[in-house]
Amino acid sequence: MRTILIADPIHQVGYDMLGDAGIKVIDGTEDDAVIYGNIASVDALIVRSATQVTANLLENANKLKIIGRAGVGLDNINLEKCEQKEITVVNSPEGPTRSVAELALGLLISVARKIAYVNIGTKNGLWPKKTKGNELFKKTIGIIGTGSIGSRFAKYCIALGMNVIAFNRSENQELKKLNNFDYGSLDRVFTESDFISLHLPLVTSTKYLIDEDEFKMMKDGVGIINTARGGLINENALFKALESGKVAGAALDVYEQEPIDHNMPLIAHPMLITTPHVGAQTVEASRNNTVVTIEKIIKFFEKN
Repeated sequence: MRTILIADPIHQVGYDMLGDAGIKVIDGTEDDAVIYGNIASVDALIVRSATQVTANLLENANKLKIIGRAGVGLDNINLEKCEQKEITVVNSPEGPTRSVAELALGLLISVARKIAYVNIGTKNGLWPKKTKGNELFKKTIGIIGTGSIGSRFAKYCIALGMNVIAFNRSENQELKKLNNFDYGSLDRVFTESDFISLHLPLVTSTKYLIDEDEFKMMKDGVGIINTARGGLINENALFKALESGKVAGAALDVYEQEPIDHNMPLIAHPMLITTPHVGAQTVEASRNNTVVTIEKIIKFFEKN
């Protein structure tokens, strides 16, 4: 019988699927000691973003054949160590697509209309009625990364009458057929966009993709949205850009350090919207991530 260790909470449907497949489950979601105590004896491991799958954790995982990440990013998994030990790693980029794209859209509208700023002002009795935002119609949004989430978000923006300039290493042929959509260079995204939204993984080549030099290239009053990964933007550079007015507003769902240090000057900036990495925190995404990940693990065991 195959044995799987579940390190982070998953949807209940996942336990049902594993039971139907005859796979024994060890639940380590409540105690890290269970994870370390059983890692040497399990065939599979499921994590979300909380558990750090370090080289140290994997050192004694000599029976482990596959790791399932119920979500998109793999930056909490030591992929080099997995490759050395011939451990397959799968994730579920299809799972939270709609949820994350919808959050990005909500943050985009919030930045454009300064919703967080006027909300706080109204609650504090300031009545900031003269605060002016911007419509999205006919504005240009730069989308960096057109995987499943970035592609869906692009369609949402086009439906609002926006023009999209996207950058991706490979071009999505379906998107290229859409009106008001175009691929361009990163420099073009930075210089022509009224808003910029990030939808790509954090790897060595994308660390601080947006830094001081990139902010200098952008239009005055640009809006920034990041629902992808912390570390894609240099947070100190973003703070300076907000302070100078180069960036009129920004919204972050992800950060270099999570949980954040709420005493950071950036976090306190009135034109920054902050959410606590909740892009995939919907009932639907939770279920989808679980189903997709476990389906991939079951198929792996059927073939191996």
